[in-house]
Amino acid sequence: MLILTEEGYMIKKQQPVMGWIAAQQADMLAKTIDWCNVNTGSANYDGLLAFAAKLQGEFACLGDVELIDLADRLVVDDAGNEVAYPSAPLLRLHKPCAGKPSILLVAHYDTVYARDHEFQTCIMDGDKLRGPGVADLKGGMVVMLYALQALEKSGLMSEVGIEILLNPDEEIGSPASGAYLVERAKYHDVGLIFEPALADGTLVGARKGSGNFTVRVKGKAAHAGREIEAGRNALVLLMKILTEVETLHGARDELSVNVAHINGGGALNMVPDMAVGRFNCRLNSVEDAVWLESKLDELVAKYNKIEGYEVEKFGGITRNPKPATPANLNLQEFVAKTGAMLNIEVSFKHTGGVCDGNNLMQSGLPNIDTLGVRGANIHSPDEYMTVESLTERAQFVALILMRMANGEYDFKRDVPKER
Repeated sequence: MLILTEEGYMIKKQQPVMGWIAAQQADMLAKTIDWCNVNTGSANYDGLLAFAAKLQGEFACLGDVELIDLADRLVVDDAGNEVAYPSAPLLRLHKPCAGKPSILLVAHYDTVYARDHEFQTCIMDGDKLRGPGVADLKGGMVVMLYALQALEKSGLMSEVGIEILLNPDEEIGSPASGAYLVERAKYHDVGLIFEPALADGTLVGARKGSGNFTVRVKGKAAHAGREIEAGRNALVLLMKILTEVETLHGARDELSVNVAHINGGGALNMVPDMAVGRFNCRLNSVEDAVWLESKLDELVAKYNKIEGYEVEKFGGITRNPKPATPANLNLQEFVAKTGAMLNIEVSFKHTGGVCDGNNLMQSGLPNIDTLGVRGANIHSPDEYMTVESLTERAQFVALILMRMANGEYDFKRDVPKER
């Protein structure tokens, strides 16, 4: 159990609440295992639907939870076909408090593990729990749930507005839910997201932006022996395009471009009439994003002028950068001081990784996006969380919330919130 330092005795009356959290450790662990043993891979629509219903019941202790329908997501498959996939719902719980500061809490309930992936169940390993999504991010959702229950027990819930959003598609870039997150972020004073902290407890400060792109080339099939000149080789043209895309890597400061996947062709005696290529980019600024999109549009226009070919670009910048703005630094300082009250040393580091914290920042909402459990090896069969961090992080987040509700935080945004 974590004990408040002398500096923390300004909230000495809340020590019973912190003790209540510590007493929930076994329940939190059991819930994490239960949730993680349910497959919610981003493409497992049925699994996501079932788990959304489960979460609706789990969070009902805090208020009414609505299921918000999201638009289908359009994907260009490896054969070049545009396919619409249904999106699981976004869960929303909103408890506004007129005239009081408001906090947006976000977590995703999808994971990277497909329904047929080998990594499906949790295993205890000493002080670690290994399992799909234990760190990213179902352990974090457990932390969120219990921290909010602690806020209610503290008697301070009425001093702050709360909105919870649980989305089903973060692991694939939040294509269906991202716009909703950006919109709701306009109406709050601060955001808290429950991605995992690093194994040593380090939190993420600033993040790069990211984009995922698909280029589809349509050519013309022909017999490679009888009339190869009559064909239009989509695969060859795609390789030329992607070679030029690769030259954009490093063209601006810390801009990275990773050509990651090519699909096309078939029988060796046939000119390929379809080819699909995919690549990811990471960038430091909105200006870089605008520049990159412009360069890619120029490439598409250039190659579309070649007779017999059709070139299309799909996708785009899915998350703008999350810089260390004055408002974000103000929030980081407050979180670090709050951690110190619980003898938790808090530090921040920049990363090229992205999450929904980028989306909230797009609306100017300062946010901390790694308030979940401590863990490592995410997106792999070696993913784990440190078991004791359930209590540790639930107490940490509860204290953050209680101090904010108690008027101990100077709420600042880089741009005014909407009313």
